[in-house]
Amino acid sequence: MRSKLILILLASVVVVSSAVLQAQPPSLPAAVRAAADAISEEQVAWDLAYLASDELGGRNTPSPGFDAAADYISARLARAGLKPGGDHGTFRQHYEMHETRVDPGLTAMAIGSQTFAFGRDFAMRSLANALAGEFAVVYAGHGWVIPDRMINPYANLDVRGKLVLVHGPGAQPRGVTIQQIGRITPGAQSPFVAAAERGAAGVLFITRAADLIRWDEVKSGNLVRRELDPPVPSAYSAIPVTSVLLTPTVTTALLDGEALSAAAAIRLGDSADYPASFELKKKLSVRVAVSAPTIHRPFNVVAILEGGDPKLKDEAVTVFAHLDGAVGTRDIAGDRIYNSADDNASGSAATLNIAEQMARAPKPKRTVVFVWDSGEEQGLWGTRRFVSAPPVPLDRIVAHFNIDMIGASRRPGSVDAPSPGVTERHEVFLIGPSTLSRQTTVLLDGVNNEYLKLRYNRQYDTPESEFFYPRTDAGPFLERGILTLGYTTGIHNRYHLPADEARVLDPVQVVAIARTVLASVWMVGDAAQRPAIDQPLPRTVPRYK
Repeated sequence: MRSKLILILLASVVVVSSAVLQAQPPSLPAAVRAAADAISEEQVAWDLAYLASDELGGRNTPSPGFDAAADYISARLARAGLKPGGDHGTFRQHYEMHETRVDPGLTAMAIGSQTFAFGRDFAMRSLANALAGEFAVVYAGHGWVIPDRMINPYANLDVRGKLVLVHGPGAQPRGVTIQQIGRITPGAQSPFVAAAERGAAGVLFITRAADLIRWDEVKSGNLVRRELDPPVPSAYSAIPVTSVLLTPTVTTALLDGEALSAAAAIRLGDSADYPASFELKKKLSVRVAVSAPTIHRPFNVVAILEGGDPKLKDEAVTVFAHLDGAVGTRDIAGDRIYNSADDNASGSAATLNIAEQMARAPKPKRTVVFVWDSGEEQGLWGTRRFVSAPPVPLDRIVAHFNIDMIGASRRPGSVDAPSPGVTERHEVFLIGPSTLSRQTTVLLDGVNNEYLKLRYNRQYDTPESEFFYPRTDAGPFLERGILTLGYTTGIHNRYHLPADEARVLDPVQVVAIARTVLASVWMVGDAAQRPAIDQPLPRTVPRYK
């Protein structure tokens, strides 16, 4: 009996030991560690200084400054021996962006003989296309559709080819809280989406008091539409329907003699028990005139490091950093140049150094695709273009690394020392693995614990965080069911301002994160088992093809 018990215990030890060994991530090869260690503070500081220089002007999409930054990166990629992944054997992956503008002088409204002037009586809220004609109008209250609450003001209504009149934008049914994460409203369709999906010609908003108070600012906004052509669906696609904001003057004329008076409609405000939907007796003549489109040809910079395994090299890991910056027009404290250093010269410089050193290291089994995308600040143009026509099939992309704003730290004496939204030195927000993949979490933690031991802050690695989705350049990948892993040091008070300059960044922080990302990318790319999303995809993430 005793010998039998000993055999059982020994067998149990063997099983447990085997399980522990299987859970242990493989070790980082010495040659890969050496490649990561070769990323230097001097080179990173030099790259940051150039990419965020005044001469490049923030690298807007499109701009000569962006082109110069792309040339700088492409030359280095060529010297490192990376394969071009763009068009016609180049590093540039182009796409078309169409820019259309409202013509204010030819834009007007009328009800019978009563005319209304653009800017004075109504303004643009969104531009999808031109409008011209006399349209029936359907009042639809708040305009939201919430299936779980059985809220649908369009039920039994035909709005095809008609204008939908709603309160807002931003009005909601009384007693209902609509979760909003960036542009995402889980479980609810906004008035824009609901009207567009039902074939409405456009949307009219009974303007909120808050917008009326700042009418001088509102009336000059939303006159330009810039969007990919052909469009690529995403949460960051341009609003799909043309919409306008009405002043009380137009609202009064439109609702005169209708089932709901203008005075009553305006009193309802932003949250109410809105009346039942109905079609108005009168029609509205509308002309929203737009210019012929200006066609732009922005581009991503794409480089490929082919994998070393004959079979697994058909799979890929993507590493992205957006090269463009958010370039404003305001002069702030005498500075008019938006250098966009942390956002995102920091990620771009890190990705360049990672690509160079990986090209000199042993190849992982899988292919690695490096991308410096454009138009991130405009509507994720470059990323959306990439997922619509990738150099490798989407179903073979096993993981997507996104590096965005990694140059700040709360080191003593720095401008970011008092910034609560920024990490300490040697700390980074890691976003994605905890929510999406236990398997990948184990792998990344193992690499980090064996190598530099950065402090992984998982504050934003939750389905509810807009930094998980959709406030990320990785969004179009996640929308298509691809594992995404994000690295950032957080938001500071220089964000999207001229003060975002290279001189205040922390090269030590950038280098530590870049080295860790290189090691992590290599290990994910070399893993025997394909990395995968092994947790339910959060309901906050819509799915697109």
